[in-house]
Amino acid sequence: MTEGLINDACFKLLAQAAKKGGGHLYLVGGLARDAMIELRCGKNPSAKGVGPMDKDLVCFGLDFGQIKEALSSLGPAWIIDHRVMTFRKVKEPALVKIRLDGEDFSIAVARRHDLGEIIQDPAASLREDAVCRDFTVNALYYDPLAEEFVDPLGAGADFSARRLELCSLNGLTDDPVRILRAMGFISRLGFTPGPKLLKATRRSWRLLDWVPADRLWPEWRKWAMSSWPRLGLDYLREGEALDFWPDLKALIGSPQFAKFHPEGDVWNHTLLVVQSMSSIDLEVEQGRVFLTLAALLHDIGKPRVTYVRADGRAVTKGHCAAGLPLARDFLKSIQAPASATKPILKIIERHMDLSFREPTALSLKILARRLSPFCDLGHFWAMAKADWEGRSPCPEPFPWTLEEFLAPVGGRTGPGAIPLEARQLMAGLGLSGGPTVGYLMDIVTKAFDDGQISSAGEAMELAAAALADPDFPKSRAFEPKPFRAF
Repeated sequence: MTEGLINDACFKLLAQAAKKGGGHLYLVGGLARDAMIELRCGKNPSAKGVGPMDKDLVCFGLDFGQIKEALSSLGPAWIIDHRVMTFRKVKEPALVKIRLDGEDFSIAVARRHDLGEIIQDPAASLREDAVCRDFTVNALYYDPLAEEFVDPLGAGADFSARRLELCSLNGLTDDPVRILRAMGFISRLGFTPGPKLLKATRRSWRLLDWVPADRLWPEWRKWAMSSWPRLGLDYLREGEALDFWPDLKALIGSPQFAKFHPEGDVWNHTLLVVQSMSSIDLEVEQGRVFLTLAALLHDIGKPRVTYVRADGRAVTKGHCAAGLPLARDFLKSIQAPASATKPILKIIERHMDLSFREPTALSLKILARRLSPFCDLGHFWAMAKADWEGRSPCPEPFPWTLEEFLAPVGGRTGPGAIPLEARQLMAGLGLSGGPTVGYLMDIVTKAFDDGQISSAGEAMELAAAALADPDFPKSRAFEPKPFRAF
């Protein structure tokens, strides 16, 4: 079962070459971890959405120059440096890279702790190197020559208990981004956090302030691709790391109308929506990452606008608009790219537009235009479905399949853009702006949605005729009305 993961002939060649040079080479990290998962569970949930893993190895008994010399007979080998942030900004060796059969393999020198710092030391023991790693499931070593696992920290017990545990209590102070890495692993593996991890998280989450923001986005992206995103959020709350994002923490205890939300507060609702989103059958290119993050943030504005009436009903009117700046701040804090931020904000802004009413051709056409160009009706349907199912108990299934939802307009993007822009209308009719342009665009939009016009020329003729009407704008055929949102 592990044949395709770790019993690669290249690993044996590298290990044999290292042994001839006086070293001992082990496969470590993600490949060894996932091989053990497949061995124990028969499947590999951690790989969902993560992409191909690096082929990481660690060598004991040899320094970087000796590793390069020992392996250079197999193919091109070179040493990669990383910069040490001291006043001298010196560089030191980080990895030996070797290309073998068209693939790159990374070999590190063994490490150990020394006076609170992690140093590279070829003479370090397996246990000393393992303690420098993040989680016990990643401190599992595979010997390609002996074809067996070596488990210096007892990771086997954590695999059996489906538990994510730190290799040492200093694991998070060594690198605070491991808090988010833990969130991701818990969400992808379906594990629970161990007591050592929770204790260290409560002690160390403030150190996230020192982590460059560009290191946060890759971890949140992996979380958004996971099978159990709710578990990662549960860990952040239990480990008190949710305090780092106070607008998310504010969801805890924020009341909702019990008739529509029997699951309780906004936090419980958000957990259910996020988990529901992860189970909706979507292709990666259709927006899995931004939809999961939109599910996380879709109600982030509720605590800001919620009030409880005298009869006990919680009212959350206006939470979509209130949530936009909060969601924008959160996405900025994790350095989310514009390709994710823009559709997330658009989904949050519009997610209540239909208020779960029966979709009509007209309402879907208007909605598609409002969503464009950042997302489409398929994304809206996924958000609406997850939001509907984010209740417990959920009274009934979501009313429409994707095909049924799109049927009135025949596609995810609706009829497309209006064939006439306001600037073209102004130029063609000699207008300088003002309410008149808005009234004319309303008429053109209504006619386009009703199928009365289909080209820019027809739109201009209609606008010119409306403008020539002596009773305009009182006679305009379309009085725009906002969507009901609550």
